Amino acid sequence: MQFTDVLLDQLNKLGIKELFGIPGDFILPLLSDIQKRSDIPFHYLSHEPAITFCADAAARITNRPAAVFLTYGAGALNAVNAVAQAYEEHVPLIVIAGFPAQKEIDRGLHIHHQAKHTDSQSRVFEQVTCYQTRIDSPETATARLQNALSECQRQSRPVLIEVARDAFAYDAPALEDWPMPEMPVIELTSLNAQIKERLQKAKKPVILAGVDVRRFHASAALESFSEKTGIPIVTTFLGRSVINVQHPNYAGVFLDDSDSTAYQLLTDADLILSVGIIRTDSNFAAHNHLLHEEKLLDLQQNRCRVGKSQYHQVNLKTVLDSLTQASLPWFGRSGSKVSEPTVAEGKFTADHAIRVIHKTLESSENTVPFVTDVGDCLFASLLAQPSLCLAPAYYASMGYAVPAAYGIQAATGMRPMVLVGDGAFLMSGLELGHFQRHNYAPIVVLFNNKRWDMIQAFAPDLGCTDLTGWNYQKLSESMGCEYHSANNEEQLETAVENALKQTQKVSFIEVALAADARTERLDRFAYRFLNA
Repeated sequence: MQFTDVLLDQLNKLGIKELFGIPGDFILPLLSDIQKRSDIPFHYLSHEPAITFCADAAARITNRPAAVFLTYGAGALNAVNAVAQAYEEHVPLIVIAGFPAQKEIDRGLHIHHQAKHTDSQSRVFEQVTCYQTRIDSPETATARLQNALSECQRQSRPVLIEVARDAFAYDAPALEDWPMPEMPVIELTSLNAQIKERLQKAKKPVILAGVDVRRFHASAALESFSEKTGIPIVTTFLGRSVINVQHPNYAGVFLDDSDSTAYQLLTDADLILSVGIIRTDSNFAAHNHLLHEEKLLDLQQNRCRVGKSQYHQVNLKTVLDSLTQASLPWFGRSGSKVSEPTVAEGKFTADHAIRVIHKTLESSENTVPFVTDVGDCLFASLLAQPSLCLAPAYYASMGYAVPAAYGIQAATGMRPMVLVGDGAFLMSGLELGHFQRHNYAPIVVLFNNKRWDMIQAFAPDLGCTDLTGWNYQKLSESMGCEYHSANNEEQLETAVENALKQTQKVSFIEVALAADARTERLDRFAYRFLNA
């Protein structure tokens, strides 16, 4: 079986319906062979970080792996930051990177795109992927591919698969089925017994849910467990949308102590059942005391420690399903009312804009996923409660939202609502020019206050945050977008309503904000983060 066929067969079994990448010399033979053998769409943008963000978003929105193809060195190394974000936020990304053929290495010449060593690419990726392998031999090609894809799924993190320039034509063994390992019964029985013991002693338990609840397909199981026990659910900032916001036990997102309902529940709890959270400074730098070991039970995919017992083959869904079937205490704390964030009246801020967007979308019959970039728009987005929300809420790399919108539409067909500041837009906004190739039609809301607002929140006296000089109407229209502008709530409501009717091209809404109209939420976060 030719290696290209093996690769396509395995990507298909993972549910991958689209490929992403940027063509470059070392990966061209494989891409050409794929194109001859398959009609699977290949999506490309202009820059490696952007196409990697694009694949990242496809993986997040579909909750299964996505594959991105990059050339050796210059291509793959250019994507390292985007892969690092996927690694830290637990996104199952398959990075397929070109590599020189053995005959090229045997020349003894320094190879173009090579860094310090031929192996520099894989050495760099050791820091941002959970597994690295190289397809450079017909005999080992299939097994190495299988191991990499298996680890990508098992850990929900990026893997690097280097493919030699001539590897597409290898005569490789066919792959056998490789089912995911099940949690051993002895571990499941022991862990559940300890969790039940902790619950029986508790008076005020709270569930703190993180992004891995969704990554490992445990959302429905967690909701059922909460219904069975009456335990309220709080999510982390990164874990937004891991459960249905209409769930009767949903108690909101915890970011800081301004989230009064969530914060009070965590403060008062005598048992925090932490499920699939990433303990980040974004959430806990100023509130690390909430995760006191005496009242924390930290349940993670693949691992868990309860007292002196450690478990290394944990499956979140299996554990929660099993607990739901068991005899458990009833805590009767359902129906926790989520405290509504307030919007200070006065200057037109990102908060006011999100309030309008949320109100306008409430009447829409279609699911509108949100994708938000880093900055004021990210914090303001907490005023909305979308059923799907993608954001780099921990690693926080700017420039994510626009290419992510492409990935969402390529993978699902859904039109996303894109929230992006002018600083982040200038990093990747030109990728909007590619959207018209497929009539993709996201609604892009640009929050323009002519500066890097989040940077200024952390360093108010810094003198290099000015971003004046861009004409976004001409820029967006040159990329085939329909332009709207708004500097108050009424104009924005009209713009969003018109954008919802435009389904054939990008609707670009420039929201003009005053330079000193930063949201209180961002200022408060910056102050507490810096003074933790």
